[in-house]
Amino acid sequence: MLAAALTLAMAGPGRQPIKPFLVYHDGAYMIFAPEVTGTQRPARLGPWTLGERLDSADEKPRDKRLNLYVVVPGGQYRSAARPEYDHNLVINKYTVDGKAREWDIFWCVALDSTLPTNLHSERDLLLAAHQTFRPAENFAVQLLPANALMKERLSVSKVDDLKRFRRKDGSLPRMLIVPAHLAVRATAERPPIGPMPADW
Repeated sequence: MLAAALTLAMAGPGRQPIKPFLVYHDGAYMIFAPEVTGTQRPARLGPWTLGERLDSADEKPRDKRLNLYVVVPGGQYRSAARPEYDHNLVINKYTVDGKAREWDIFWCVALDSTLPTNLHSERDLLLAAHQTFRPAENFAVQLLPANALMKERLSVSKVDDLKRFRRKDGSLPRMLIVPAHLAVRATAERPPIGPMPADW
């Protein structure tokens, strides 16, 4: 239950609760409630905190973990001060019986500017990642909405840096899905029936 997750998040001396937030699962909202892991190292994207990171030894993606996709650009979470990090959050599964699970975080970066920004399911993301396009001659990484994330997290600041992502025919995926090498622990549950809180 969400209440149980919040109780666990507040347990222990000096530990601050991490506010739950909304994520998409197959187009529907879920409440994602990160747990405090004790590392006191936040998993961040710009001004947002996605949870408290697991130990560094656990940050390599693992098959047993669920997936939390950070999709840039997106319209779900916006910041007037940091618009380069506007994003959607998508999960591939949700938890049951209030039991927290570990989640690998993935950066999902749109390379094709014609790609819709309302991608709300893992299926949508995987389809976009398998589709390709040929960049125009004036294609420049600096013109992409996700250029700040690409430079900061993927070490991509110019077109030549995309070589490792090109297909054999020279095309690029419409969307990159890259492990963030960050993992958090959280529950993801359906919101309670009734109106959503005003601050969500």
